[in-house]
Amino acid sequence: MNITLEKNEGAVSGKLIVNIVKDDYADKLTASLKKLKQRAQMPGFRKGMVPMSLIQKMYGTEVKAEELQKVLADSVNNYISDEKLRVLGEPMLSEDNEAADVAAKDDFVFKFDLAFAPEVSIKLDGRTGVDYYNIEVDDETVQRQIDAFRRQNGQNVDADVFSEEDLVKGTLKENGPMAEPVEVKDASLMPRFFVDDKQKALFKGAKKGADIVFTPSKAYEGRVAEMASLLKLDKEEAEKHNGKFTFHIESISHFELGELNEQLFTMIYPDGNVKTAADFKAKVKADVEAQYAQDSDYKFMLDLKDVALKKAGKIELAEDLLKKMVLQNAKTEDGHKQIEEHFNEYLDDLRWSMVRNELAKSLDVKIDDAAMMAASKRLIKMQMAQYGIFNFPDSQLEQFAQERLKDEKQRENIANNAMDAAITEAAKKVVKLKEKAISIADFNKMFE
Repeated sequence: MNITLEKNEGAVSGKLIVNIVKDDYADKLTASLKKLKQRAQMPGFRKGMVPMSLIQKMYGTEVKAEELQKVLADSVNNYISDEKLRVLGEPMLSEDNEAADVAAKDDFVFKFDLAFAPEVSIKLDGRTGVDYYNIEVDDETVQRQIDAFRRQNGQNVDADVFSEEDLVKGTLKENGPMAEPVEVKDASLMPRFFVDDKQKALFKGAKKGADIVFTPSKAYEGRVAEMASLLKLDKEEAEKHNGKFTFHIESISHFELGELNEQLFTMIYPDGNVKTAADFKAKVKADVEAQYAQDSDYKFMLDLKDVALKKAGKIELAEDLLKKMVLQNAKTEDGHKQIEEHFNEYLDDLRWSMVRNELAKSLDVKIDDAAMMAASKRLIKMQMAQYGIFNFPDSQLEQFAQERLKDEKQRENIANNAMDAAITEAAKKVVKLKEKAISIADFNKMFE
């Protein structure tokens, strides 16, 4: 077997030419036919006694094609590995290949197009400046989180006067001269979810027994499903009732937050170390700050990405060939269209992947089992924090983290998170951090 590599100008792509002769696959072909003969059953012959000539006639071409494919795949993969070629994607059969007449020929020439990963060099040092935003957690943010915890221990109580977050129940009746006005008994409303502030204001300070005239179509403008649910009609019918309605308030339900006491402290922090309201506030603030510290690291990684890409300079790729490789995996016309529309994003991701790998190499970053477990736990904590849950039990966290690591689909995401976290920590020790204090509101504006 003879394999040669022809590199194109610029070395971003090349052509691998594989010459296969009969001796390269003859022994494997004979062995496969013998195995087939041992299993073959045909009328007039005992099992394993079918003549080889008949086996050859019936299955020779098919088996030959299979063995050729195996030899070809192994030889190409071994060549790439032995020559340490930095190949992007999979080798792609060249369009100028001649049709292989497996039945009539014994020697073959196959050509493959290869896309190469260019060399990327990045060096971070103390002269490399990267912004780092220290997010200031104010008392209002801490209080919102405390209130969220208190809400878990809260309860509904009857009220005589409506306030902004209350639930009202009563009878809803359509106004105006019509044969069959809509009437809903035991209707429920939470005006704080109205779209229109003027409609919301109509309920302000209302008392039990009051009749409030409002327009649901304005209150729920653009939210037909909610209006239909209120009127207990289907969406099409609900849209026809765009006039005024009278809501007779029969009851007002006010939600009271749970008390700030030891029962709440133990529920949120079961380790028992929080005894006072001051301790509780300090612990909540520390947890919220830790959450926002991850956001700071996330923004740092985005800024580091921009800096690293600039340092790497222009990264040439065999774009046309890569596009062909990706498009050949499109199974539908819609999939083909999606690839066409987002191909530049694919190239950007590919360039960043190469730069990211070089960053990890230059910073001597390695991901082990401990880093993977830490990343799995971190992702779970982040997910729980979105629901205001900071007190996830360690035993459950360990169990869930291990389960996610067993899931191949989630494992890739965990590995990426582990790598980003490791690069972030390593880079923060090397580059010049341009630290800036910033409010939560201003930090969030950077992502709008």
